[in-house]
Amino acid sequence: MRRRGAAPGAPTIPGTAVTPPRRTLDDAAAARPVPPVEGQLDLVDFWHGCGLLEDGQRAALEAEQP
Repeated sequence: MRRRGAAPGAPTIPGTAVTPPRRTLDDAAAARPVPPVEGQLDLVDFWHGCGLLEDGQRAALEAEQP
């Protein structure tokens, strides 16, 4: 296995040639929340209206929202 250093110009942990770990998708999304767009449909309501979600599944998805 080869050891890799940071690419030239990449941010590194001070005093090392190691790049910091990448942020997870959840961390990136939490850092910059996307505001809802006016007139945007709620997908849970849309999926329920189309018959793709049952009542229990809809309730579970709505319970997950903060």
